[in-house]
Amino acid sequence: MIKKIFILVWIGVAISCSTDDEDTIPELKGSFANSIFIHDGNVLVSGVEFSNNRKTTYWIDSTPVDSTAFSAALETGSVYRGDVDDAFRKTFVSKTSSEDAELYSFYQGAFTTAGTMDYFKNRRAVTTTLPNPGILSAIHFYNQQAYFCGHFSEEAVTEAGPGFRPDVPFFWDGSTEAIELPVSQDVFFRGVSCVFVDEDNFYVGGKMPYPMYWKNTKLIQLGSLFGEVNQITVNAGDVYAVGYYNKTDSNSTGNTACYWKNEELMELEDDAQATGIFIDGSDIYVCGSTGRDQASYKACYWKNGVRVALP
Repeated sequence: MIKKIFILVWIGVAISCSTDDEDTIPELKGSFANSIFIHDGNVLVSGVEFSNNRKTTYWIDSTPVDSTAFSAALETGSVYRGDVDDAFRKTFVSKTSSEDAELYSFYQGAFTTAGTMDYFKNRRAVTTTLPNPGILSAIHFYNQQAYFCGHFSEEAVTEAGPGFRPDVPFFWDGSTEAIELPVSQDVFFRGVSCVFVDEDNFYVGGKMPYPMYWKNTKLIQLGSLFGEVNQITVNAGDVYAVGYYNKTDSNSTGNTACYWKNEELMELEDDAQATGIFIDGSDIYVCGSTGRDQASYKACYWKNGVRVALP
């Protein structure tokens, strides 16, 4: 059984600037962590720094490093979340050997009702058998096979005009028909966030009005207040789902970073959010950020609940 996977969901960052020299809006500057690993005794974290633009950033034992040093220190088979690319696609990087890695990119919204869905591998389009409209959202590898999650969309007309909205979530093994996942008709479904596969089961994180995931096709609700699962992993038979929930049931600010172990809530810190998790023996590492809102996010990780800031 694979004991770890590192599939994270994108957190959007609003960037503002002014062209008025006499009334300049201060530059927003912050960071958040996406993925965390422990290898050869080192704590490896990837994330994003933002100001007027964004860039993927890396830390080894809380020291900033470049992508080459970070990749060299990673265990082969690790997958980490990258930044959104120039085409506004979510990216994931899979280390396939000591010298090579592969880049996977996914659209963030549906575009057409015709044809089939695409994703990108090393910047080249890969056509699937899945019908449009819809998107693939995240990837996980088990026994060197790629597994995906995503959603089918439906056409909708809003005040902004015609478009598409998420309709039916699914899990896909890359070759056979997608397995559709159940959603209550009276719940606002916004998409899926992450996927994990082990020997006997698959897990898919969903974006609902409450934190939840599917184990195979069974919906598991983790709470009643607004929140989200950003990563799922299984270790020694225990299921860990990491993310956040909001104690005031808000969908905007003031989250509480947390994880759930076998559906039991473990809080980490208020005014924070968690995005990745790694289990190393008896130690639990969770990465994310502190900050009440996106403009104040600062990257960090927690080791057994104790926060370590990332410069």
